Amino acid sequence: MSEQLHGKKKLVLVASKGTADALYPALILATTASAQGMPVHIYFTFGGMKLLTRGSAGGIKPSADLGLSQEQLAGLLQKGGMPSLPDMLKAARESGVKIHACSPTMNLFGMTEKDLADGVCDDVIGAATFLQLASDPEALALFI
Repeated sequence: MSEQLHGKKKLVLVASKGTADALYPALILATTASAQGMPVHIYFTFGGMKLLTRGSAGGIKPSADLGLSQEQLAGLLQKGGMPSLPDMLKAARESGVKIHACSPTMNLFGMTEKDLADGVCDDVIGAATFLQLASDPEALALFI
C-alpha cells in the first residue's frame, strides 16, 4: 500500500463539513485505507462535528451542491447498499480508525464531552495535536 502512495504510510483526514456528501467520502477513504493496513486518523471540526454530536447524526443532510433532497440521497444510498453515516462511523472505529473531536470547535460552540454521542470518538484534541499528526512525513493529510 505505501508504495502506491509515494511512501505515505498513514492517512490523516480533516472532516470539516456537516453534510452527507462531505462525511461519506471521509469515512469511505478512512475505512478503505484502514482495510489496506494504514493507520488512519479523522479530525472532526466545525460542521463535521455533527456526526459526533449526540442526537445530530440522523439529521445530516446533503449539501445544496449535490442537488438531492435528504430522501433522494437516502434512496440512492440504500439502493447502492451504503450503510448510514453512524454505521459507517462505527465500522471505521471497529477497523481501527482513530476519531478525534476538535476542542477549539467544541469551545467555540459551548460543547463539552457530554455533548458527544456515546462511544463515537477516541479523544478530544486541539489544533496543535492535529498538526503533529498531519506533519508526520509519512502521513498523507487530506482536508475534506
